[in-house]
Amino acid sequence: MTLAFVFRSMWLVRAGSDWAVGADSYLYLALARGLSAGCGFAPYVKTCGAPELMRTPGYPVFLVPFLAHLRLAILTQAALGALVCLIVARFAGRRAGPIAGILAAAILAVDVPTILNSKELITEALFQAVLTPAIFAALEDNPFLAGAMLGGAAIVRPVAEVLVPLLAMPLVVKRNWRGAVVATSVPILIICAWAIRNERVADVFTLTVEGPMNLYMYTAPAVIARHDRVPLEDVQLSFARDAMVAARARQTPGDAQFEQLYGSDPAISALEADPALSSFMLSKSVAVILAHPIDFAINTLEGFVRLAIEPYELQTGWQGAIANPRALAAIQLAATAFQGVVLAVIWIGVFRALWQRPRDWERWILLGAALILILPSAIFANGISMRYRSPAIPFFAVLAGIGLLPTTSSRLR
Repeated sequence: MTLAFVFRSMWLVRAGSDWAVGADSYLYLALARGLSAGCGFAPYVKTCGAPELMRTPGYPVFLVPFLAHLRLAILTQAALGALVCLIVARFAGRRAGPIAGILAAAILAVDVPTILNSKELITEALFQAVLTPAIFAALEDNPFLAGAMLGGAAIVRPVAEVLVPLLAMPLVVKRNWRGAVVATSVPILIICAWAIRNERVADVFTLTVEGPMNLYMYTAPAVIARHDRVPLEDVQLSFARDAMVAARARQTPGDAQFEQLYGSDPAISALEADPALSSFMLSKSVAVILAHPIDFAINTLEGFVRLAIEPYELQTGWQGAIANPRALAAIQLAATAFQGVVLAVIWIGVFRALWQRPRDWERWILLGAALILILPSAIFANGISMRYRSPAIPFFAVLAGIGLLPTTSSRLR
């Protein structure tokens, strides 16, 4: 746990907090300022913007107390990372002994994408800290806690909603029907409550409009590019133009000062101007996928393999502090090699855990949770980032910690 905290907080030796603010951070901070300024869930840049539908409120709410102390937010994220390691260690330890718990925690502690996520003002650290106990609580017969935590995780990052059916599986296996209903109904109520809010402010009943946007900007163009053998960039530009044409002409007060929060992509601009455009994006994306299912499947498989085994490529050394090209190249090579070893250890441990007890349903549920978290990101083609793997690492780590022990030492139920 100490190791995890040190790796996640060591970036604080640098002065200031500019290095913690990435491209996505500007919008989260503006939304947190909006909450603090009484704008509701809307960005604040000198004035209140339009109600936000692309992001969910979990992470901006987390940021509100730290708006004047962003370095403290990074320190808190480091502490959350250490807490997740402790939770993982105890969960694995209860099933296969303290050594398995230590191995699982160590794997999570040194996972490079997870470490790098913690040093930026983005959702991953908080999401991992809320999601991991949700799955563990379901496996340990605490349906209300599992449902509440999963619902909270969905409000941090909407990808958690795909795990709602899986949350009921361990309770159904144990014939705890009431628990299964509670575990699924609580997150559904939380998700629907925010979807109702979105319908009230923009006539769009959805948790977020970001999912359809990602399908439209990344998935569908990649399918067409593969099928028609044309450059992906050309297809994406064509889709962006179609989105601009389909968007209703509606001006939002102060649009110019909020452009920096959403980037320069015309499809995003169109969606911000008209959230109902998400229905058009979703229907067109689904039509493309259904028209070319083989190309979609190949793209998804390629993305899944990348997320499963590809190391995260460091772009800068110590957030740009290392300017020497040779030193930077050495750091990148070392980081890639280290991640390769960690990923190999993870997958060897996972396969051993499943091989040792192929009928152990808990192990399959843990694997299912990890794979389900990876799969939605696998369809985004060139929009994939290896940081999307980090929410799945705690579940892989538990399986690896157990699987790396001798067969006689592993006693997961």
